[in-house]
Amino acid sequence: MKKVISQISILLISIIILSSCGGGKKGSGVKCQRAGINEVIIRESADCDKINPYTSSSANSRYVESNIFMGLLETDPNTLELVGSLAIGRPVVTELTEGEYKGGMSLAYELRPEAKWDNGTPILASDVVFTMKALKNPKTDCENIRPYFEFISDVVVDPSNPRKFTFYCKEKYFTAEENSGVVVIPEYAYDPNGIMKKFTIKELNDPARLGALKGNPDIIKFAESFNKEATGREPKNIVGCGPYVMSEWVTGQRIVLKRKASWWGDQLKGKVYGFEANPTKITYEIIIDEASAKSSLLGEKIDIHQGIPAKDFLDLEKTKSVTDKYEAHKPDQFAYSYFGLNMRNNKLSDVKVRQALSYLVDVDKIIKVVSYGMARRVTGPISFMKPYYNKDITPIPYDVAKATALLDEAGWKDSDGDGMRDKMIDGKKVDLTFELKYPSGNPSADKIASMLQEWCKSAGVGITTTTKEWTVFIDDTKRHNFEIYFGAWVGSHQLDDMKQIWHTESYNGGSNYVGFGSVETDQLIEKIRYELNEEKRNEYYKQMQKIISDQVPYIFVSSPKNRIFIHKRFEGAKTYVLRPGFFEKEFRMNPDFGK
Repeated sequence: MKKVISQISILLISIIILSSCGGGKKGSGVKCQRAGINEVIIRESADCDKINPYTSSSANSRYVESNIFMGLLETDPNTLELVGSLAIGRPVVTELTEGEYKGGMSLAYELRPEAKWDNGTPILASDVVFTMKALKNPKTDCENIRPYFEFISDVVVDPSNPRKFTFYCKEKYFTAEENSGVVVIPEYAYDPNGIMKKFTIKELNDPARLGALKGNPDIIKFAESFNKEATGREPKNIVGCGPYVMSEWVTGQRIVLKRKASWWGDQLKGKVYGFEANPTKITYEIIIDEASAKSSLLGEKIDIHQGIPAKDFLDLEKTKSVTDKYEAHKPDQFAYSYFGLNMRNNKLSDVKVRQALSYLVDVDKIIKVVSYGMARRVTGPISFMKPYYNKDITPIPYDVAKATALLDEAGWKDSDGDGMRDKMIDGKKVDLTFELKYPSGNPSADKIASMLQEWCKSAGVGITTTTKEWTVFIDDTKRHNFEIYFGAWVGSHQLDDMKQIWHTESYNGGSNYVGFGSVETDQLIEKIRYELNEEKRNEYYKQMQKIISDQVPYIFVSSPKNRIFIHKRFEGAKTYVLRPGFFEKEFRMNPDFGK
């Protein structure tokens, strides 16, 4: 589940992952302020929006939620293989050749007998059914992730065993197994009045009933409760079966999780992957300003420093007082930064204008000047680490002459000699200027914005900049309230489902903020989703990348190296390629380090 929802989150360019961490020994001469403290303080560059695995939309929320909630499946970061988490193992997958779901598939699960909710009751298949109903309720704020679960047609509980259940699917969906590993939420806590029991999953899946369901008083009543701020913010309302509970949330400052005194998963520690929960407390310290974050690291007030600007990272690597106590890492990651172009804006609807802008972005210079070489250029939304990455797409070079020629062809010329291109639109002279939006508090983004202004000015194109607080920025992009924005996507090692970001159905409620798509690309996305033959599917992926490259909905920039420091007193702080690159609940404190 973690890898799916991590695809629908927008981040800054300085998104990072760990790769490894060392320990220390008593008597090494290093003295630490936090020696012997079995608590982890993690720097976060932005606050969470909610703590609810189905209505939250920021990556920050996902990381917090991973310590509070649990899914049926988890990815073992050591092997990148799926393993059972709440479920005792991976599902039994069967291709169906007869019956109601002929031509589709089924996935049969069994929940762990040890699994319990905080009130002491067992976690049952009925909780899984409820979870799917909450997700498929058309009025809940789950639009961003609902497309990933369209393949689940029904959930049937085994009448002889309340811990066994089967997902039934009308079609053979290419990521059915990994997406079926849903995060399970307790029915008793999120639907105490049993409202969703009045509806079946089949009803909620029926397109013919969608209109009536949206107006159903019970559907609306449940959704209002599920969506409300208190459900995803007040500690008493945030209920999961993971090892930690939220004890405090000071908006804009910190989120604090405390280890449960008695957690059912302790029975499986050391026997099954994913059941380590060592720190007694985990604090997510929200530090927006990079200078303040750096100061916190130098003052040993945080244990993990994320989002470090490239120049600061290099400087800190040379600072002995830091390297004595912290380990630095910078591996590749499944993420990329980009400029999003609003294709439904009248100035950007012409592909020649979008192409011209792509020739006005000197990506190589961004990598050299802003990332200090710690990034790799990308040409599309598929990671270069995946087998279906289209290697035949040539990066767009910085070429002002080519850009000006394209703008001339599009009818944008400097008619009055003021240095700014213009054009008559609906009887009015319109200057070719664009507003660039990006999240506040990021010096790297500030520098990139300034560079873009200079590059565009050389071709007679104006760029103004507007910075927005993180949650406001996300809201603006969702509502298509922008001309150009600068952001990034975080992916995973799993197969890419392109529907959420690139399908026309995802324009309203999904993550297709730029308005990309056509009948042709929609059909191609559907082919990818339901093609089980890897060779054919890879070819569809490559075709899709080529169309995206030609249409320029994004100006792709780079995949940054992950840049992070982690305190050496945690000898168990193993790091991985998976986001966020470490799992803080696994950290084991070396009691002797720094004393």
